[in-house]
Amino acid sequence: MIDQAVSIHRLGAQLRDFIDLDGAAALDLSAAFDSRRGTPHLRGHFALAQHVDGVTYLYRDVCGVNKLFYVRREDGGVWWSNYWRDLARACGNPRDIFSIPAGHIARLSPGKVTELRQRDALPYGADRDVSNEELVELGARARATLVETFKSIRRWSTGQPIYLTLSGGLDSTGIAVLAREHLGPFTAVTFAVASAADPNGERSEDLHAARQVASELGVALHEVRFTPEQLLSDLDSALVLGQDWREFNVHCAMVNVALARAISAHHRASGEVARPLLLTGDGGNELMIEYSPVVYQEKSYYGLPRVPAGRLRELLVEGLDAGDREVGVYGHFGIDCVQPYILAADAYTQFPAGLLERPGARRTLVEAIFGDRIPSFVYDRRKTRAQEGSLSQGGTLSVCVDAGMDAVALRARFAALLELPANEFSRLIWGGRYRHELGATAVLK
Repeated sequence: MIDQAVSIHRLGAQLRDFIDLDGAAALDLSAAFDSRRGTPHLRGHFALAQHVDGVTYLYRDVCGVNKLFYVRREDGGVWWSNYWRDLARACGNPRDIFSIPAGHIARLSPGKVTELRQRDALPYGADRDVSNEELVELGARARATLVETFKSIRRWSTGQPIYLTLSGGLDSTGIAVLAREHLGPFTAVTFAVASAADPNGERSEDLHAARQVASELGVALHEVRFTPEQLLSDLDSALVLGQDWREFNVHCAMVNVALARAISAHHRASGEVARPLLLTGDGGNELMIEYSPVVYQEKSYYGLPRVPAGRLRELLVEGLDAGDREVGVYGHFGIDCVQPYILAADAYTQFPAGLLERPGARRTLVEAIFGDRIPSFVYDRRKTRAQEGSLSQGGTLSVCVDAGMDAVALRARFAALLELPANEFSRLIWGGRYRHELGATAVLK
């Protein structure tokens, strides 16, 4: 973990950067911009900035997990922030705000010349099927990458109390298993929606599954319960901190705002001084295409484009560029958030696309990576998401829809909170990514 101490204009609370590289704090971004000088590529999620001899360098991780916005000042200087609203308040004109694209490094020279170079790219597997023997080999490779990731996290997390969001599903249980093996004890946190008919949220399948996983791993479980009214009261925070108005990301961010408040309160009550570190299973769905539309009140939500599996995976991973449903939310509450699947993304994207189209591909891949270290009942569970809810309990999707906060209303509320004119939405998210200067200025490839 590094905290950049560089000469640059910074605004607001900045997010921590997690980089798997010894001596990352001394990284020379001017050298990194020139690939011919052999600066190593970085694994991790980060948004870095340095100001050297009047030139500003900005560098963002390959999946775009940490957000990085910038604006040029009238005096030729540069402001940057992880939060778009910081810059909007400072400069007053959303047309002047741009993002560094995921995996790119930028050189911003005096005279408003911007040069962008793609520094990192993920290796995607070809559109083919694989034998069972090759599948075992690919699973072992992904497992080894995850193990190395957790060894790095162990170095970063020295002295930090560790939390982990646990739903009892495949993604979060896999992270919990590795965390227990490599980091030791931690506090698992799970989430349930309470209601008049179910005041303790005991109908939640996730709650019962999380209890069982926590018991088998021998870790503490902190159970968080919120009413629909409490979740809805955090909608504005989810919109602003999540930096997105689109339904799926907003519904996810609402859950994370609720969890962030609960973790922050639990941390204060514990008396711990060190900043808490939270591990999540986010990113696994994008890397293994575990998404499907959800029907609520006869209307379908969260639809996906009908394209081949390989292209869909690329689109989902590229889509991480926009939306800050986890890192931005938790960072605002003083919680370091790490997504191990994202840190190991280069191993997951090498799974051939044809494998992802197999019936039951998700379970096949997870079994190849984790085997029986994940309990059998977790493999057999129906997948649920906190925003979707379970078979017997609604989630943030139903909370929003029932309150009249559909896609149109979320867009309008987002615009009001950020003081963004309706015709300026393309100034923030454009083609599924935060707006950038590629193609608009000098570009280096």
